Amino acid sequence: METSATPSDPLRHVPDAAQRQDAWLLNQLLRLDVHRRAVDHRSTLGTADSRLLWLLSDGRARTLREIAQDLRLEQSTVNRQANAALAAGLVARRKGEGSAGMVFSPTPEGKQALDDATDFALDCCTRGLQALEPEERQRFLGMLRRFIAAYGIAAHADSGAGGG
Repeated sequence: METSATPSDPLRHVPDAAQRQDAWLLNQLLRLDVHRRAVDHRSTLGTADSRLLWLLSDGRARTLREIAQDLRLEQSTVNRQANAALAAGLVARRKGEGSAGMVFSPTPEGKQALDDATDFALDCCTRGLQALEPEERQRFLGMLRRFIAAYGIAAHADSGAGGG
């Protein structure tokens, strides 16, 4: 890991080596986010539609309240986004079984739109993994899984939400 600071390096103000390592990691995560946003920008779906369709891709229809809880969003935001997806034909709304509430599920068009939108993102992930040696890939994925779980727990520690 390269940690030598340059005058334009945002890490130049971090004196402690352990803090520098954490700051270097944050810098890399921010760089990854820039690349992720580039992938999102090229997507055929907007972020809200992608997030909603991804959640519903597990085959379980959900109420607006359940969607809001699962995505950790305000219900008013979910209401607006789900109704926009409904108007676009990406999701369908029906009366829930055994409940008074309406549930949302993806339409065939919504499922296809999600598949199409994720193809490019999956290709980018494949290319990134191919930059690693075959034996490094599994180790990297295992470490990434553990890192994301711990990061999620830390990120949601005070909010009462799980790290998922």
